[in-house]
This record gives sequence, structure tokens and C-alpha cells, in this order.
Amino acid sequence: MHEEKYAVAVRDGPSLFMFMWVRHSESGDFYVVLPRPDDTSIDAHASYHADGQYHFKSHGTQKIMHQHRQKPDPNFTGTENLLDQKITRIGPRSIGQRCDETEWSAVFEIPVSDLGDGNLQNTHLSADLIADGAAPSLVPDARVIRQTRYRVSSPFLALTLYEMPHLES
Repeated sequence: MHEEKYAVAVRDGPSLFMFMWVRHSESGDFYVVLPRPDDTSIDAHASYHADGQYHFKSHGTQKIMHQHRQKPDPNFTGTENLLDQKITRIGPRSIGQRCDETEWSAVFEIPVSDLGDGNLQNTHLSADLIADGAAPSLVPDARVIRQTRYRVSSPFLALTLYEMPHLES
């Protein structure tokens, strides 16, 4: 197996800004990273290891949501969420990291027009591992804006841009 790297980037005019990226290592681990190049104290990432260990980190070394899940191997069934993150029009530009498409196995490109302003629309990006025939587990009544499945074997990586349902007051 070889390493695979997938970028999630927002197209804003001629610029392509990084929002998150996923790496599937040669050892079978999956890493989802929220880049923050201007603040090295933020190491926001989720790890899903080949032995089924999952955790999330943001600042420092403390693991949040440490869980044991199924192994991401050929016996994988159903769906496992790697990370779900709100995304707005200004977010990727404020992160400030440009995306060079040649550095990635694939780029999940999002037009800035698909994103909310943060007040009226509640747009999220979900990264999930899914078995053949399975779908990501999104919130009920979510409106999928765009979704792509990557990898040639199970578990597949599904990247989904979706809008949360509006809550009735």
C-alpha cells in the first residue's frame, strides 16, 4: 500500500484555500488535520489507527474523545466518522494556507458560493470511513450539497459538504 493524501479546499476566485486534509498512511492509519499555519500551538487533528484506536487532539498532547472502534481493514462494516467541522466562507481564507493541487492524491474542491456566511447557514464538512454500500451518518434531515468517495478499496473515504437542518423556534 502507498500513502494517500486528500485535500479539502475552497475555491475563492482564482485562489484555492486549504480547509482540512486527510492522510491514509502506509501503515493503515487515517489522519484528519485542520491546518493552522499561523498558530503552531493548535495541532487540531483526528487519528484513526489501524488497530481501531481513535482520538482527537486540538492543543497540546491531551487526547479528546479517545475511543476504540473497528479496524479500518477489509472487514470494515458500516460507517465511522473521522471528523465533522463547521465551514464558512471566511474560514478557509482566514486560515491562509494555499492549496497546491499537485501535492495531493485528490482535492475535494468547494466553490465559496456553496458555503454559508456563518450566520444564516450552518454548513459542515464531514470526513467519514464507509464500507462498500454504506453512507456517512449525517444528522437527520441534513441537505447534502456535494459528496465524493475516494480510495479503491474498503473502507472508502467519504467527504461530504452538507447543511444542517434549520431548527424551528
